[in-house]
Amino acid sequence: MAFAARIELLDQLLRDGQLRRAPAISLRAPRPLSTGIAALDAALGGGLARGQIHEVIGPPGAGGTALLRAALAAATSAGELCALIDPGSSFDPGRGIDLARLLWVRPRDPVQALRAAEIALEARFALVALDLGDVCVLPPPKRPKGVIEVVRFEKKLTSAGASPWARLARRAEKHDGALLLLTRAPQAGTFASATIELERIRAQWEGRHGAPGRFLRGAVAVGAVARHKRMPPSSPLPLALPLVPR
Repeated sequence: MAFAARIELLDQLLRDGQLRRAPAISLRAPRPLSTGIAALDAALGGGLARGQIHEVIGPPGAGGTALLRAALAAATSAGELCALIDPGSSFDPGRGIDLARLLWVRPRDPVQALRAAEIALEARFALVALDLGDVCVLPPPKRPKGVIEVVRFEKKLTSAGASPWARLARRAEKHDGALLLLTRAPQAGTFASATIELERIRAQWEGRHGAPGRFLRGAVAVGAVARHKRMPPSSPLPLALPLVPR
């Protein structure tokens, strides 16, 4: 059968309903979201993968908050809708972030913060930044010996799926959102697809040494992708992170 005849037969089958046209399928995976730092994006395989949790771990002053701000600035500048969950009320909007594309939530405690992040992912925000740098959601430490604690036994035991990180990981995967988590110590564990560790080296000051009124403008830190589910760990990355946006 000639090629033209085959095309005519195909059109006839489509018109008669005996053959249906399949919906177009895009073979291109969604582009990762940039962290705003080229070297870190390369170490992450292109940036923050959508549908995944990314955990940033670092001490105070290491630039973790600045990293969250840089990622929010990059995402909102690219036209993405973002949400910032800030239970410590430590966010300084500054410049570089399109506030018209940012939902800023200040919950009262870590429990509300986790629930707010879950709702933001369900609402299909492209990037949800959860700043737990000043709070902790780890289980409380064991009680010292000699302290009596009343334990109530319940019939229904807590399942492994009750972990807030398991729920957040499922929400991120289902709704194709990236969750960027800032903590001082590991929290999400294996539920995070990538763990970024920061270490502060020195501060960047504005003004003459010894003069009054000097401003802390940033920190020179060393960062590394310590764990990644799809890539090997990175080598140390020198990062210049502004603490106060200009």
